[in-house]
Amino acid sequence: MKAVRTAGIAIGAGAIIVSGFAAPPAQAQAARIDTYLAAIPGGTKLSANEISWEDGTVRLVLSATQASCGAGWYCVYEHSNFRGAMTKWRASPAKCKKFNFTRYWRDKISSFWARGKCPSANYFLKDKKVARPDPFEPFEGKKAYVRFNDRYDYAARGYTS
Repeated sequence: MKAVRTAGIAIGAGAIIVSGFAAPPAQAQAARIDTYLAAIPGGTKLSANEISWEDGTVRLVLSATQASCGAGWYCVYEHSNFRGAMTKWRASPAKCKKFNFTRYWRDKISSFWARGKCPSANYFLKDKKVARPDPFEPFEGKKAYVRFNDRYDYAARGYTS
């Protein structure tokens, strides 16, 4: 278990290697869940595939599909076409202002589905860059491919924040 934790988060890895052999899928999934729980404190394991934080308003689904993003949620996926791991959060006035991705999710967003309740055309995915404008794209509707692939760090209202 120590080797898995020191290896860090391996989003998108096919299997986690332990002692030179690939772990069976169920063990690899459990190891990924344990790694996330250790790296991002305060989480609750909901199933072998899902963790929640902040009283269930923020969730991670390891093997997500497009159907994993229900009404009222903002969902970002690690791969294009709504595949791979997905993190999602419920829209509320506080979350519409700004939602910072954890360091493990920064620069990994490749597709999204915005099904929350923030004002249309007023919520954006943004990339933090020093001393230059932040690349951004409207966070509304759904997109199988994002404009600045693997670059977004947070979601926020307005052009700057």
